[in-house]
Amino acid sequence: MARKKRAQKGTKRKVSKKVAFKGADLKKKITLVLNNLLFSVALFLVSLVLFRFLQNEILVNIFQGMSLIFGSVAVAFLIVLAVLFILKIAKKK
Repeated sequence: MARKKRAQKGTKRKVSKKVAFKGADLKKKITLVLNNLLFSVALFLVSLVLFRFLQNEILVNIFQGMSLIFGSVAVAFLIVLAVLFILKIAKKK
């Protein structure tokens, strides 16, 4: 015997409210981006040094690719940091 389908209870959807941009959040974001920038620059420099001084061709290719990736990530964090500083300056006005 087949069971009857029961009507599902209506669930209310949460309406997302736009939260005003707070100054404390901007400071946290700047410090987070700055820490990530410094970390990616450090990894870039380590992989670049290993790329320059190793003699094994396979390892040279690996560290060359890693230095390209970490360098690109560092440039991306630098752009994000510049945008956050522009937002900070624009907020003060």
